[in-house]
This record gives sequence, C-alpha cells and structure tokens, in this order.
Amino acid sequence: MASSARAARLARLSKLVQPDLAALPDRTLTPPPEQETVSDDNTPGGISLFTPSSKPATPAVSPTVESFEADTAPAPASEGNIERRFVWEKGAESTYNLGSMPRLVPLPTSKLPPIDLKQSECATVKFFSPFVALSKYPYKFCDNKYTQDIASAFFDAGKFWTRQWDLYYVWDIEETKPLILVSEPQFQELVDEINAGLNLSLQITNNQREEGLVGRFPDHPRFQPRYLGRSHSKDEYNSLVDNVPNIMVRPANEPALPALDDNQLQVFKQMIEDMWEVTRNKNKATKEKKRLERIQKQKVFADSFKRAQRYLGLRPAALVGIPGQTPALSAIDNSVPVPFPFEKSVVFVCVDVESYEKAHDKITEVGIATLDTRDLLGVPPGKDGETWRDKIHARHFRIQEYTHLVNKDFVSGCPERFDFGKSEFVKLADAPAIVAECFRTPFCGPADSPSPEQRTLIFLGHDTLGDVKYLQQLGFDPLVLPNLIESLDTATLYRVWRRELQPTKLANILYDFDIAGFNLHNAGNDAMFTLQAMLGICVREASIRGSAALQDIRDEEKAAKAAVLLSEAKVRAEEEADGWSDHEADGDGGEPVPIVIKDTPPSPFPKPSPVQGGGRGGRGGRGRGDYTNTNGRGSSRGEGRGRGVPRARAQGYRGRGRGASSNTPSNDGFPAAGLQVCHDLIDLS
Repeated sequence: MASSARAARLARLSKLVQPDLAALPDRTLTPPPEQETVSDDNTPGGISLFTPSSKPATPAVSPTVESFEADTAPAPASEGNIERRFVWEKGAESTYNLGSMPRLVPLPTSKLPPIDLKQSECATVKFFSPFVALSKYPYKFCDNKYTQDIASAFFDAGKFWTRQWDLYYVWDIEETKPLILVSEPQFQELVDEINAGLNLSLQITNNQREEGLVGRFPDHPRFQPRYLGRSHSKDEYNSLVDNVPNIMVRPANEPALPALDDNQLQVFKQMIEDMWEVTRNKNKATKEKKRLERIQKQKVFADSFKRAQRYLGLRPAALVGIPGQTPALSAIDNSVPVPFPFEKSVVFVCVDVESYEKAHDKITEVGIATLDTRDLLGVPPGKDGETWRDKIHARHFRIQEYTHLVNKDFVSGCPERFDFGKSEFVKLADAPAIVAECFRTPFCGPADSPSPEQRTLIFLGHDTLGDVKYLQQLGFDPLVLPNLIESLDTATLYRVWRRELQPTKLANILYDFDIAGFNLHNAGNDAMFTLQAMLGICVREASIRGSAALQDIRDEEKAAKAAVLLSEAKVRAEEEADGWSDHEADGDGGEPVPIVIKDTPPSPFPKPSPVQGGGRGGRGGRGRGDYTNTNGRGSSRGEGRGRGVPRARAQGYRGRGRGASSNTPSNDGFPAAGLQVCHDLIDLS
C-alpha cells in the first residue's frame, strides 16, 4: 500500500514538471557519478546532488538513477525512505562548520612582550580604556557601513576575547565594583590592525575621549589603575575579574599614600562615572526601566521618612479603615509638645563603628547613642529638636588590642576625644556582649533603672548597612533581635528632605542644622551627632510643612541650581565661540583651495545575498534639528549622522551631567558628589 502511494505521488510530480521538461532541448542525459549517500534508513535510493565534475570520495555504489524519461514515472527500486536523504562530502566548506570556512582577515599571531608589573602594582602607562566598552567598539563607535566588516573580522565568534590583553583595575570611591581597563597602546594596536586588514583609516577621536572611551587618571596612587593580569580568553578574563584584589592590597614596598587632593578627587569621580556610562548598554527600554526603578526607590525613601516622623509624634498614622490616607497636615508648633502619639513607643539605637583605615577587619571603636521616646512625653522638641537632644545617652567603646591604631591618612581619627562621656576600654572578645547590653533596658542610660521589659527598637545609622556589617564582623548581629523592627538611615532621610539623588556626608548635615560637630570620626561622637541630625531633619520638616516658607525654600533651591547650570552652559558657549572669533582678523583667507574628492575605500567583503539573512542591523542615522536637553548635558544642534555629545557640567548638580561638590556619600572624609534635583519625585504630603 505504501508502494502504491509513492507511485501515485511521483506520478503527480511528473505531471507538474512535464511542461518544463518538454521545453528543454533534446539531449541524452549523462548519468550522474556515483556518490556515497547517507540516509536515515539502511536502503539505498535518492538522486545525487553532485555535478558531473565532482569526484566521489568513497568507493562507488550502484547508481540509483540510470536514466530519466520525461513522460514516465517509474516506481522506486526499493522500499526505503527517499524523502529524507542528503549527500555527505567529507571536508566540504559549510557554514554549519565554522572551522571549515576561511577567515576573512588573518588574525595577528604576534604575542605581547613580557610585562614587568606584578598584580596590584601601579601602571606605568597613563591612558586607559574601559575593557567592556572596548568590546563593543564596532557597534558603538564605528561608522555603520563598516560595523559588520569590523565585527566579523576582529570581534565576532570570540575573536576579541582571544586576543592577548594586559588588564588593569581601579576601585571607585564607594569601593562597590572595580572598573576593568586596558591601556591605550593596546587599544591603538587593535585599531591599527583593523585599518591594515580592512584598508580603513580609523583613529581614536577626541569625541570618543570626551565620552569616556579613553582617559587619563589623576597622578595619585589611590586613583592609578593597578595591574591585574594577562588574558587571552573569556574564561581567563572572568577568572581575573572574579579575583580582583581589594582596595587595601598594595605591594609591600609601596610607600604610604599621600593626602588626597580635592581637585584630583573630583576629576577621578568624573572619569569613573564617564567610563561606567560608556560601558553600559543603553536604550529606551533600559532608560524607562531605570526611571521607574528610581521612582520606586524614592517612594521607599519617602515612606521611611514618614515612619520616622510617626515614631517621634510628628505625623499621624493613616486613618483607620482607609489605608494610605491621612488628614491634611499643617506645620507643628515646636515650642509645645507634639500633637500626635509616639507610635509603637520605640527606642532609637544609633551605632557608629570605626575601623583601621589600612585594615578594615580591625575594628578600633564602637559608638552607641540611644533615645527612648518615652522620655519625650510632654517635652517640646524645640527648634530642629534642640530640646530633645538632652534626652540622648551615648557610650564609647575602644578595643584594647587596637588602641595603637589611629586613622590619619584618609580621615583624622580622634579616639581619645569623646565629648559626651568617658571612653570605655574593652577586650575584643568581650565587645559583642558589651555592645548587646546597649540594645537592652536601660540601653545607654543610667544602670540604676533595669527593667525586664522588651522594648521595640529602631536601628539608626549614617550608611546603616556598613555599621550593621561591622557589628556582625565583631560578633554581634542586631538583625536577629526579635524586637528590632526596622533600620533608618540619616543619609536617606536627608536626601528626602533636600530632594537629592545622592547622599551627603554627616558633617554637611550637621552644618545645615547648626549643630557643632566637633571631633568627628570618634565613634561615640558620630553616633550622638547622627541621632541629633535625625531629630533635626524630622522636626524641621514638620515645623514648616505646608507653609509658604517651605515653598520659598524649594523655589530658591531650584533657582540656585538652575543658575549654576546656566552659568556653566554660558561659559561653554563662549569657549566654543572663541574658536571662531580668534581667526577673524587672521589674514585675508589666502589662495583658493582646489577641490579634492577623496574616494571612500571599498569594503573588502562582498555584500551578502538578500536571501542569506543573518548579520547585524545598523543603527539609525541622527536627524536634523534643534534639541534642548534638560538633563544636565546642555543644548546641542545636530545634523545628519553626527555623534556629538555636548555636555554642560554643573557644580553640584548630578543629573545626566556629573558635577562636583563638597558632599560625599558617607562620613568617610572624602568630598563628594553634590546636590541633585528630584523635586518632582519625592512627596511628603
């Protein structure tokens, strides 16, 4: 039955091709040469796909087709499956076997010369490129018409990673993630090979340097890239990146680091941010996702601010039965007791930990300050919480084994200058138990008032997560306490109050609230000042919310930031115009310049057939027109295919243009990242 079905199918096919066959000239067909056939069954059959010029690579077998009659459709000679057969020729080129295809451009065979540097030693070259950004070179930095040629010859199929690279690393100020770099000479060597192989004239442009593809780091050991190792595969690269030495690892013979220069620090921060920016893959979907994530994070921050005020009786809870709704709030009178209950009757426990700057595993000081909200009943907060500050109790512990370790290079330590009591010297082994006592009644208060009551605790800090990790390292984990319900961070609370995107160091917050913050970087003093700063932030906002004074403050802040941006943009515009006006009186124009048409070198690769598919799509050209950007990079006028990235960098504004200011993410002694604008995203109503 199967045989009759195949015969009928062949008959139908023969009828369909009969008109085409009849149109062919009369000629006796030559039987095709014998070829080995490969089938999914054990019976021979099928029609050879080879031309008469092909030579069989295996011993011949009986041909499966002797002749072809146009007007007949003979039944097949066997019962085998003839519909799933192909001819295999050993050694034939195939796109399914990439190793069989010839390389478009011979890859370089020369190896890098030996390098004298050892891991973690400072680099001797001056200019570097972010390695991951360089791996995207043909797609982000080359003309679209050459992108695929360059990628196919030097980047695709792992070619980029199998080159030999000398890798370097540098840690940013926050020490969150190392940036992996490669020297500009090795980048230039790659560009030279591309030019030689494809007959191009690529070069490292000033625009690419401005975007952060190439840069020079400040001449300070803290900011200099350090040698990581040599890589010639993706696996080796991943292994090196996974084992980057930490920031404290330096050669034994390297001298102590000199003091940091503020100008160098700001240059370094800007360079790191530019290089991370050029490394990232950006598209509209990614930007929108990041925008939504930022908004969600800001809501979380604003909610923590509101809860802090509820714990202090400065804000009521939501109406019962109507979650999320609160009555319209007006400013409180800070000269009388607060009008709302102290929610949950909590105790704030503020912790600050100091470690040795050259070995962070050596904890030298622990400062703890506590505030029991029961002590605030009936007590007016005063301006910025001044009256409540007297209710704070603090203790300062110094670890006996490390009393000889005093910070002086990165911050000015002063462990002997505790201003709110007497320092206590404890052994390292006893420190966890002694710290744990401060989380139980009477906390840091007088010891003559013990109580078995377990109170609800709020952990407070400035960069809270860091202090929690230090306590865990010491041997005490506050997160396992069942009565500790959450943690608050004064850096976050201040960001909400000032509507900024970046945290501010503790010293600047104290200055804003006229708190005399002497002898900072003493753990006991810092714990006390952090708690005072929290009171100042919460009480000040509650004292002026909903008032014209608050709106005036917001308007003044926006105007000041806008003025800085405008001033920077004006300076840049004048500098760009000077380049034209400087030549106004220089000569009369000279002799005529003949017209010279430069031929664009043809691509050495043929255009792919339309039916082949594959390949990478080019990026769309840029349109013509005016564009005014409000995200911190200023204004630009683009035409055609230009890739210009005009920037207006502003002092203290950290939008898309990165700025410089005196603020830092934490109380670490570094000047910092600056004021940010997010006034339309944080709502405390």
